[in-house]
Amino acid sequence: MNAFLVLLNKEWTEAVRTSKLIWLPAVFAILGITQPVLAKFMPDILKSAGSLPKGAVIDIPIAAPGEVLGQTLSQFGSIGILAVCLGFMGMISAERRSGAAAWVLVKPVSPLAYLLSKWSVSMLITLASFAVGYAAAWYETSVLIGTPDTALALKAGIAYAGWLALIVTAVLAAGAWMNAPAAAAFIPFAGATVLQIVQGFGFQGLKFLPSSLASQAINSLRASEPLAVWGASATTVAALALFVWLAIGGVRTRPLNG
Repeated sequence: MNAFLVLLNKEWTEAVRTSKLIWLPAVFAILGITQPVLAKFMPDILKSAGSLPKGAVIDIPIAAPGEVLGQTLSQFGSIGILAVCLGFMGMISAERRSGAAAWVLVKPVSPLAYLLSKWSVSMLITLASFAVGYAAAWYETSVLIGTPDTALALKAGIAYAGWLALIVTAVLAAGAWMNAPAAAAFIPFAGATVLQIVQGFGFQGLKFLPSSLASQAINSLRASEPLAVWGASATTVAALALFVWLAIGGVRTRPLNG
């Protein structure tokens, strides 16, 4: 336990040093603020563009509050996930290349403690950043458009947080097996993107994929319908356990230098 706490403090200090505690919440906050503003003022922006024929009338209805939150989650599913992958791509692979991993693991430190310290800090930063961005979107939507269904918004946010948790764990697992941080970011990002695209096909069996947490959260907000994510939640928990196991295996078996 003492070794884990020391490693946890090390990872937190590193996160502060690299400003992850600033720029990652800022990315999600900007995304969260931007979408309600665009939804509110897009008709005015188009009218002021000046490229329409004289007398033309633009009648674009303002999206409902829940739909705006759903659009915000869609933005998190692209730019937000990319930021998460880039932010944590080097937590293991970069330490292996620099020799820091070898220096840590020659001490009486288990691979599990080493991995869980990184997982805990990266998870905390990611979920806190998501909470900041989602809260900003909820506030801006309430001010500019209308108050969303609070209970539904909370449930959708929790479901989407589960999807982000899986992405973070996948990045760490990829980093445990690969020397190149770019590869540790690209593979989880590409996998998440493919899953989200496939999810859009709407086949019945796809509702059990982890990406269904994201799609159902978005769709429930847009349609003001209850969430039904028990199957996807079970699959996500299993996938989380698998990625943690893979990450521990990578730390144990991959060379500690280079």
